[in-house]
Amino acid sequence: AARYEEVAAQLTVPLVLLSNAQWPMSYEERLKADGGEVNLDEKPDIAESVEGALQELGKYQKQFSPEVFGRLTQEVKNIYQAAEVSVSPLYGQYSPDEGVKTDYTQFTPRSHYAKTSLLRAYFRAMMYLGRNSYLLNSPEAVSDALLLAYLMASPGPDGQPLARDWQKLMEITSFYAGASDDIGYPEWRNFLVKVLGKEKISPAEAVNPEVVTKISQHLAELRPPRILSDVAVSASVPQQTKAELLAATKAWRIFGQRFTFDAWTLNRLTAGQEQVSVRLPSTPTALFIPAALGDSVAREFAGAFLKQEAPPFSDDEVSQFFGKLDEVAADLKKVTEAEWYSSVGTAWLKLLGTLPQTFGPGYPLYMQGKLFPIKQLQTFLGSYAELKHDTLLYVKQSYAELGDGSDEKPPPPVPKGFVEPNMAFWQELARLVDYTAAGFEKYGLFKKELEEYGRLRSFKERISFYTSLAAKELSGAPLSEEEYEKLRSENLSFMAAPFVEGAILEEKEKRAGLIADIHTDALKGQILYEATGEPYFILALVGNEGVSRLTVGAAFNYYEFTGPLTTRYTDADWQARVYNLPPKLPPKPFWYKPLIAK
Repeated sequence: AARYEEVAAQLTVPLVLLSNAQWPMSYEERLKADGGEVNLDEKPDIAESVEGALQELGKYQKQFSPEVFGRLTQEVKNIYQAAEVSVSPLYGQYSPDEGVKTDYTQFTPRSHYAKTSLLRAYFRAMMYLGRNSYLLNSPEAVSDALLLAYLMASPGPDGQPLARDWQKLMEITSFYAGASDDIGYPEWRNFLVKVLGKEKISPAEAVNPEVVTKISQHLAELRPPRILSDVAVSASVPQQTKAELLAATKAWRIFGQRFTFDAWTLNRLTAGQEQVSVRLPSTPTALFIPAALGDSVAREFAGAFLKQEAPPFSDDEVSQFFGKLDEVAADLKKVTEAEWYSSVGTAWLKLLGTLPQTFGPGYPLYMQGKLFPIKQLQTFLGSYAELKHDTLLYVKQSYAELGDGSDEKPPPPVPKGFVEPNMAFWQELARLVDYTAAGFEKYGLFKKELEEYGRLRSFKERISFYTSLAAKELSGAPLSEEEYEKLRSENLSFMAAPFVEGAILEEKEKRAGLIADIHTDALKGQILYEATGEPYFILALVGNEGVSRLTVGAAFNYYEFTGPLTTRYTDADWQARVYNLPPKLPPKPFWYKPLIAK
């Protein structure tokens, strides 16, 4: 009963977070509220308050002892305050030396999830279920994880095991963001069957010391996480390696946050106070990711970044760091196609990996120039910021600007645009769209988008068109006036349109500026951010069909900077800086200078 009370308290938190949201009214509710006339306008969005959450929590007070309810209350307060790194009142029991703490700043709703009350509630609940751990080096955690497995295998209100609902939600989110980096329900269940030799266990067995001991003796058979996402604060940390820290945080999580190759790369190339064979920074730069994927320019800039550290890395330390970087790069080369195409987010990263390459004779001269690799790096990191923004909730640590659609003016005579002829990029993008479409069909998502005139099919047709133009440019074949006109007149704004028919976007929702936090440095007490501002114009001199001309397009305006570990910036915080007059922006990355025309 005592262990069940702990589990009940832990699961009451996300229930309160969700019930404290402003839920959309049903048709019947609106009909009743409006006296027989349906007003299709929903209630205005109202921010959730901790007072409202505590009022919801009060409904369950009689079901808990005063001591447990007091801890439950403090947990809810910590989540809504989202302002500190401290021991969890409900999960800290699994780390009696307080070596693992909860980063409550992670509960600041961010990315797309800050837009409505319901999304903010979903964000907090999923973050809670994704980050809180049943650390398996604790007997109490093993017992509680056993009880949770028993509950998930038990029938829900519809008579079906609760694990079925868990599996459906996990599969859809994994399609977008990847598989969990931590032990999940199926893996935990299969492990228990193997160790205990039977399909089912009783709640009494879950708290039987002999059963718990038997399970604990086999925990080494379970994989540790590959990414350290907990705040480890202990006097023993300086005597431990990264592998030992990861083993110490082996845990079962209900909706464990997802493994990504970029976070894995950053995790291997950073260190706090743990033991390391070579010096590593505690706060990385996103440059490490394209560098590990083979971008020589990013590698050069990564070395320059290290020399700007305090204290600066010596030439020998930079050389040793590059040795570690080469180890990561070698492991990334071993990643199979199936692994790259295991989620939309991972396939997106693979797509970005087509940008850093050498373009020799036969390609436009601007693509052979010294500035082009830096421009490609900017594109990589700008799109990477959008990737991290869109998967922020699920992974272990956009919406494009849409024009107002003003009246068309008569086009100038045969304007000649240009498609950057990176064939590997266009081919990989087509694969990514096919993978996305297959996922939509498999999971029954956005069915209209797969129809003949759905946006995904239309997008694939555009990609095919751009690819055909790029192939002609490389071969020296002329483009027809019809092709030039189609290139001029057709845009991709339909890809940024809302999914809800008839929805009207506010001006702020058309903005390109967004921000995502990708790394937490508990040692220095700071957070690393990737962000994009108002797009730049890019000018490129091209020459095909015997004519030289100046072309213009849009390019990412990328930022990387740190902020204090006291709160986490949202899109609203960042856009207030980007679109302020004058803008209040951090310095551009040091490597940006050659790209900016004065």
